[in-house]
Amino acid sequence: MANMQDETPPKVPATPARQGALGKPVMVVLLVSVTLAFVGLMAAWLFRADDLAEGDAHAGRQASDAALFEQDAPAPRIPEADGPAGPTTQPPPT
Repeated sequence: MANMQDETPPKVPATPARQGALGKPVMVVLLVSVTLAFVGLMAAWLFRADDLAEGDAHAGRQASDAALFEQDAPAPRIPEADGPAGPTTQPPPT
């Protein structure tokens, strides 16, 4: 078994040691990932294109939406029932 203290590691300047890998492999990964993202977005858009082209967002739901407006009006709020309005009101009699 070799002794680790006898071998000296190679000296590498600081700048190349800090830099990441460059060249064609990095560019290939970038181009492939961008192309796949583009193809995925186009596929998703084409899959939902008919829904996106629809002009009326509430098509087929007008009756259920209109029913909400035909309900009775809510009862009016009575401010006195909520308690004292603030520092200008009189304290309750003791």
